[in-house]
Amino acid sequence: LLANCEHNMTTTLDIENIIAQKAAQQDIAALRKSYHDQDEMLVLENFLPAEIMANWDRELETLKPHIHRNFIPKHKKGGSVPFDTVDELGPSMTAVYRSPALKELLHRVTESPVNECPDTDPHRCALYAYTEAGDHIGWHYDTSYYKDKRWTLLVGFQDNSSARLACRLYTKIKDRAPVDLEMKLSPGTLVLFNGDRLYHCVTPTKENESRYMVSMQYVTRGDMNPFMRFVSNMKDSIAYFGLKQVFLGGKKKK
Repeated sequence: LLANCEHNMTTTLDIENIIAQKAAQQDIAALRKSYHDQDEMLVLENFLPAEIMANWDRELETLKPHIHRNFIPKHKKGGSVPFDTVDELGPSMTAVYRSPALKELLHRVTESPVNECPDTDPHRCALYAYTEAGDHIGWHYDTSYYKDKRWTLLVGFQDNSSARLACRLYTKIKDRAPVDLEMKLSPGTLVLFNGDRLYHCVTPTKENESRYMVSMQYVTRGDMNPFMRFVSNMKDSIAYFGLKQVFLGGKKKK
């Protein structure tokens, strides 16, 4: 009975209407200015409300057994769940990702076309888990292998850790000093950035700490050349989701 009740709460929650109402409350001019002033990076505090995050909390329990862990010395240690699994077991997470109201808000802020990644991209809406001591990801850019611009939208989820999202702004602007930021994302907070411009990392977790994040990816266009497709697939298989998931779990990126 309890399981049925939780399932009904997930399926009947009007996520699109909730996001549309929240988006209508935003000062777009102010958000756009902040986004450009920070070199294509914006923080939207507590954008997703508690009722959506409560659904995510329930869905997380069904996703935990599917976390694929990986370790790359001096770069990355943690776990990931790819889009296909999140879409099946965490439908309210991918409902946020697909939200027309959210995409329209991002379009108005960035002043660019904002589209979903191809449905075969395992990163398009993925769960990241930092659940063991030393889980982290080192300093990096979210380099786009697509033929045009790609954005990362990080969503604060469950964070019972001392880890922080650390960002370094303005690294691609000549003659401007970089600015360092560190932040702990509260549930429902969004961080939007152009992955080719923001240098960032996640600092290590400690013993008995846990941190779960949802990462969403959007693009202006969804194609990439064959060589870059191979590079992207190899990176995803080694650093995130495993060879089986990337090369046997579905069609390749277009």
